[in-house]
Amino acid sequence: MKLAMVFPNPSSEKGISKYSLDLLENLEKQGVKIDEFNFIQGKPYTLFKKFSLLLKCDVIHIQHEYNLLGWFGLPYFFLLGLLKFFRKNILVITMHTVLSPKEKFKSGKIKTFLRKILYKTQNKWIGWASNKIIVHSKAFRKILVEEYSISKNKVEVFPHAIIENIKTFSKKEAKKELHLKGNVYLLIGTMIPDHGHDIILKQANKIGKTILVVSNPNSVNDRNISKIKDFVEKNKKIVKENHFEKFVRFDLGEISYKRWWMYFSAADLVLLPYKGGIGSGIFADAMAMEKPVIASNVRYFKEFAEDYGCIKLAKEDSNFPDKIKEAMKPKNYKIMTKECERYFKENGLTPISKRYKQFYNSLI
Repeated sequence: MKLAMVFPNPSSEKGISKYSLDLLENLEKQGVKIDEFNFIQGKPYTLFKKFSLLLKCDVIHIQHEYNLLGWFGLPYFFLLGLLKFFRKNILVITMHTVLSPKEKFKSGKIKTFLRKILYKTQNKWIGWASNKIIVHSKAFRKILVEEYSISKNKVEVFPHAIIENIKTFSKKEAKKELHLKGNVYLLIGTMIPDHGHDIILKQANKIGKTILVVSNPNSVNDRNISKIKDFVEKNKKIVKENHFEKFVRFDLGEISYKRWWMYFSAADLVLLPYKGGIGSGIFADAMAMEKPVIASNVRYFKEFAEDYGCIKLAKEDSNFPDKIKEAMKPKNYKIMTKECERYFKENGLTPISKRYKQFYNSLI
């Protein structure tokens, strides 16, 4: 059986590419060899030129995000259509995000209408073209089955595999290296409106220091750079106008692999005040470092909160300060940390890779 995995090149995208490479490495340890087919994010021709080689594989596994191929996701229609027409092989698609047709977008009416049409049609197209769809949460599976009428037998739930064997610092060492003292509440990753940094920063005086905002506004990703920079400036303005500088610290710029994990080592809590139905690789990284999480009460996080005590949800934006204080009580913090350990043990790359091996073997 010849397997192929399609994902973006790390030179053009950092999240899904890293996840894919980690998964491939661990699958190889399980005796599963998969050929890599990567492409430059936003440049679909870098993938289409490999199309004839791709067709020679028995199982094609595509790592999907709506605009990874650029052009508002339109190249996916050609890619999936061609694969459906020409192939005699099996197509598996991992959808890292599944947007509901009920999703609310903060954009103009025409842009919102077009986005909804594109996302809805793309989801339907994925359902039509694929043999199996993999999602990282039961909430995403529910959306595909109930809101897009995709067969429940077609959709598999594989939790986002947690990276293992990270070389870490002690909390004390990391705080010293980063010149931090006291409690540290970490907001890390791409700064876009959907990630809700402003929700936390508007309440910085009620939360206390240090709220540590870590991001690289110029990082390669599938985001609009001007959109990111505008949101960064908006958040800086919130802090400045409210005189919250003593509560908030911005670390903006290039983040090395070592420093990325150092920030997690220094953190007491990871904050995920997300808006809408997006998934979160940051949650997986928090679990890799066994750091408790305070998150928004959105569908993606609700199921984790139902099954594990590693995450507390703020039902309203105004609840974040109280939830943070509650989590920081020694007894509660100890329980949450133990639950992080349990989540990691059950969803690390090794157990998830074993599940993938069984899954691939079941296809043929």
